[in-house]
Amino acid sequence: MRKLFAQILLVLGLITCVERCAQIVPLGGGKRDQTPPKLIEALPANKSTNFKSNFIVLKFDEFVQLKDLANQLVITPTLKTPPEIFAEEKKINISLKSDELLPNTTYRLFFGKAIADMHEGNALLNFEYIFSTGSFVDSLKVKGKIQDAFNTKAAENILIAIYTELQNDSLPYNKSPEYYTKSSESGEFTFNYLPYKSFKVYGIQDKNRNSLYDGETEKIAFLSSDLKLISDTNIQLSIFQEEAAKTFLKKTNNPYFGLTQLILNKKAIIKLQPLNLNEAKNIHETKPGLEKDTVSIFYKTIQDTLGLLFSLNPLKQADTLKIALPRDNTAKKKFRTFTINTPGDKLALDDKIRLSFLTWMDTTKKDLSKVKLFLKEDSLRKTLPISGKWTSVNIFEINTNIKEGNNYVLKTDSNAFFDMKGFSNDTIRSVFKTQSRAETGKVTLKVLLNKKQNYIIQLVNGQDQIVKQSFISLSLSSSNAATINFTDVPPGTYQAKIVFDDNANKKWDTGRLILKQQAEKVVYASKQIKVLADWEIEEEILIKD
Repeated sequence: MRKLFAQILLVLGLITCVERCAQIVPLGGGKRDQTPPKLIEALPANKSTNFKSNFIVLKFDEFVQLKDLANQLVITPTLKTPPEIFAEEKKINISLKSDELLPNTTYRLFFGKAIADMHEGNALLNFEYIFSTGSFVDSLKVKGKIQDAFNTKAAENILIAIYTELQNDSLPYNKSPEYYTKSSESGEFTFNYLPYKSFKVYGIQDKNRNSLYDGETEKIAFLSSDLKLISDTNIQLSIFQEEAAKTFLKKTNNPYFGLTQLILNKKAIIKLQPLNLNEAKNIHETKPGLEKDTVSIFYKTIQDTLGLLFSLNPLKQADTLKIALPRDNTAKKKFRTFTINTPGDKLALDDKIRLSFLTWMDTTKKDLSKVKLFLKEDSLRKTLPISGKWTSVNIFEINTNIKEGNNYVLKTDSNAFFDMKGFSNDTIRSVFKTQSRAETGKVTLKVLLNKKQNYIIQLVNGQDQIVKQSFISLSLSSSNAATINFTDVPPGTYQAKIVFDDNANKKWDTGRLILKQQAEKVVYASKQIKVLADWEIEEEILIKD
């Protein structure tokens, strides 16, 4: 019995062992293939001369595919008929019309990262196939960098266009380039295998990818003179957006009843008057006579339609504009609030307190006894007398003298101010501090300039916003050195920006392609300027070129 039991246990053990041995276990995988395809042979050979073939075969060491070919492939010079290109197992087949090829010309087919292996998608980066219809392959190279003319930052993904036609100044408007490439993230670009020729060079933002310059909606750069290639060359381009040739009204905006806005395509000084001259007293343009791209107009006692005559050019006849007005159903509360010019609860140095309302106010009716200004010193609070005036139909300026570096409370009770419909303000309490000169710094720039002309010297923050600026003019008899003192500079990190003000109009001007006029040159000092409170800093800036 014991023997039988032992035999049974032995059989069960063998069965268990067999079951375990029969279990399927995943095979241990090796490293993922990260090797891109490798070119084994090209027919005709890469860099062939006297090329006359209609068919090119590129043979690789593994199965290949084409990815995003339309965006990756660059053929220069451009072909009249685009070639047919397709992947077949381990080959890339290219079919083209040899009778359309130019004589004695080197062609380059740049695939970018379009060629990849079939299984892992590893891309063969920057692969290019070169051939020449002449007896030699052109070998000249052009390297360059393109930057934004206004802020000198690298301009990325710009179409760099080269043309061999030299007598046509409208090339970028109506003709695709013969040679082209795109600028990198750092603004750099390269052309290889160029011939000994002269070229016109442009940089085009090309938003719609039509390989043409579509005017002021895109940015443009150009080389001021023809590029005469006799050796490898480096070039620099500055891209700018042209100012619109004509000023026009883009749209109107009606935020609420009582205010309408005219949105222009660029800054301009306009002349404005109502269609009905009797309504002149019922409209008010804010900041009239100043150059601006948004014209704000307050109106009163006008319903349904606002009729205006406006002129963008004093020499031309005024245009007629009729604006459909919103219904006068805005809640009373809309006009009971106002803003005070104390961003961050601080009033700027030497500034006055201004209350800005949202609607046309009754400037003949106010009760300043309900406006109280308190000076807070330690635990004491001193009441200050209030006086002021309306500087616009919606802005009241308080003239009370206030001291720098002190804490104040402005309390405006209801029924202090009224709009034209008799609605009064809500009670509003504002706490703020006046800025102190001890909280600011002083920057002295000693600038040595290379040309005797007009300049704008600016102190700009990290967002390229102008914090301080000064204008200098170097006459032929003056020194090339200038000293600029910027006082009351808020603490922060800045850069000095020098604008070559060629036309002495005290602003940076963009370029004009048709006039072959570059944008005004801009140079940034390389060293950052860190301004501390109650501190003076001096920097020397040398402009060499």
